[in-house]
Amino acid sequence: MTALGQFQGDRARTPEEEKFVKELASGIAGWSLTHPQLDSFRVFAGIKPLVVILDVPRVEVPRGMCTLQIAYWHDGPNGRTLEGEWGDSHLLDNHVYDGDGLTIIGLEEAPDTYGHFAADWLDRQLKRPVERLDWLRGGQVKESTWRLADSGKLIARNGRLLRLPSKPPDRVFRVR
Repeated sequence: MTALGQFQGDRARTPEEEKFVKELASGIAGWSLTHPQLDSFRVFAGIKPLVVILDVPRVEVPRGMCTLQIAYWHDGPNGRTLEGEWGDSHLLDNHVYDGDGLTIIGLEEAPDTYGHFAADWLDRQLKRPVERLDWLRGGQVKESTWRLADSGKLIARNGRLLRLPSKPPDRVFRVR
C-alpha cells in the first residue's frame, strides 16, 4: 500500500471496497509517527460488511480486548454505510449512536470518500484522552479499567469481567 507497510488480513472483495481501503490507508499514512502504522490494522472480508480493526495502543490488555472497528457496506440494506466503534474481541457488537461512534448511512458518495471519513474518525479517536483506573489489593493492581476521559466511556477492563468494582478506584492516571 505504502512504504509504511500494508494492512494485515484479507483483501478487499470488490473494486468499491478496494477504493475504500486505499483511501483509508492513504489517510492513515499521513498520520504522525506517534499513531499506529498500516501493519497494525487487520482487514476482515469474510463477513459483510468489510471490517477494519486496530488494537488501541497504550491500553495494556490482551490483544483484541480494546479495539477501534470500522465497518463499510458499499451496497448494504440501507445503501452505503460506514460505522465506527470502540470494541473488543467481538466484531461490531458495541455500536451506539452517540458521540463516541461513527454512523453514516445512505450518503451517496464515492467509496474513497468513505475511506477518508473512516481515517479521520480513527485519527480523532486516537487523539482522545484515556484514563486508567486501578483497584489495588496489598499494593498490587487487582483490577483496571480504561475510559475515555472526555466522555467517560469504558473502553477496556482487566480483572473481573462481569461487573465493575463497587468501591472507587485507588488511583486514576492519564494514559494519554
